[in-house]
Amino acid sequence: MKEIPIKANVECTDGPCGQSAHLIVNPVARQVTHLVIEDNHLPDEPTRLVPIEHVTDTTHDLIRLNCTKADVAQMEPFITTRYLPPVSAEYAVMDSYWSQLDPYMQPMVIPETELPLPIPEEHIPEGEMEIYRGMHVQATDGRIGQVDELMVEPESWKITHVVLRHGHLWGKKEVTLPLADVDRVTADTVYLKIDKATVKSRPSIPVKRLFG
Repeated sequence: MKEIPIKANVECTDGPCGQSAHLIVNPVARQVTHLVIEDNHLPDEPTRLVPIEHVTDTTHDLIRLNCTKADVAQMEPFITTRYLPPVSAEYAVMDSYWSQLDPYMQPMVIPETELPLPIPEEHIPEGEMEIYRGMHVQATDGRIGQVDELMVEPESWKITHVVLRHGHLWGKKEVTLPLADVDRVTADTVYLKIDKATVKSRPSIPVKRLFG
């Protein structure tokens, strides 16, 4: 099995190219399809959707790609920004009127600006979902920890296990949960089919990271 770390350094063939930020998963095939990297040196938007076929090797804190930094720059951004039009003069006048009243009487707050308002949007391929480090993990009897990384088959990139981090600050452990333990995944939570006692009975190893 191969682990795919999140918040790990990423290297292209010609040097460092940011960090892994998210994984994009096909929930039907249970397969990782894209790695999202974040690099402030990229032009325009600092994120890119990298097809998983470009990943050649992974360790606990490093992901290597078989492409160059220029190749990554040409890939599709994961986060794009759209802009709402400026607030109209009519609403600006309305906002100015209400701002003169007692704060408890104001029914709304409208920004009085002549500049477009930026709205960031995540681009997730249709029919797929994102998984990121720090997602909540919920057992059948309550929250049990956070997603740390995924384990996959080296050739097919099919997910075999979810690595869960649980415990207190100075006693955190990693537990390896087979995918059969996962019931469903929502925007920010992985729901399990098992209770906390069963989770804690799964194999665990001490967390090796010094921070995070």
